Amino acid sequence: MTEQPVAVVVGAGGIGSALCRFWQDECGYRVVALSRRPLGDVGCDWRISDYSEDSLKTVVESLQQESIVIDRLVITNGLLSSDGISPERKLADLDAEKLHEVLAVNSVLPAMVLKAFMPLIRASNAPRIAVLSARVGSIEDNKLGGWYAYRASKAALNMLLRTASIELKRLNCRAKLIAYHPGTVDTALSKPFQRNVPSDQLLTPEFAARRLHEVLLAADSAGELSYLDWRGETIPW
Repeated sequence: MTEQPVAVVVGAGGIGSALCRFWQDECGYRVVALSRRPLGDVGCDWRISDYSEDSLKTVVESLQQESIVIDRLVITNGLLSSDGISPERKLADLDAEKLHEVLAVNSVLPAMVLKAFMPLIRASNAPRIAVLSARVGSIEDNKLGGWYAYRASKAALNMLLRTASIELKRLNCRAKLIAYHPGTVDTALSKPFQRNVPSDQLLTPEFAARRLHEVLLAADSAGELSYLDWRGETIPW
């Protein structure tokens, strides 16, 4: 009897929740979902974490005790705006405290999740790992300016992932790491900025989940970090 594959989804936002449903209902994965609180309408194996190092370590140790071998790991956490935080239009809008907060969520948190899960990644056969980045994290593609904190946080995330991929090549050459741009998805993160997005370019969370699954399936097995969008196309660094 084939053992049920395990997918771990970190973050319970719009894309994370849709991915949990898709993998569980349509792909037959056992889904382990990690977030600050469970969603009542998603019947996954929920593990609660405040994303502190101790909390992440406890979650990973519990999975190791169950001899979990992960097939997929997706980290979906992100911050674009909140009460008191909005994308900056000019340097004069920068606020050090808010900049630190955006960097903490978009850059530091995913890196610490990867650090915590590295023992499981190392022990798994050929895991596929995606971390939600963004096209605006591309330095080469930045033609409009603005959005200082968000752009910087995603560019920093990309560098952290690139560095991790080099280490991972030595630890598990069959693992694949992807910095992933999901497109503009109809979630709470993008809601304040949807006014100028054409309706045919605003993706549903369900579609975004399916495309992420398909991109992971199609990704080459080379150990290099890939920077891909939801179409599977490469984004310049």
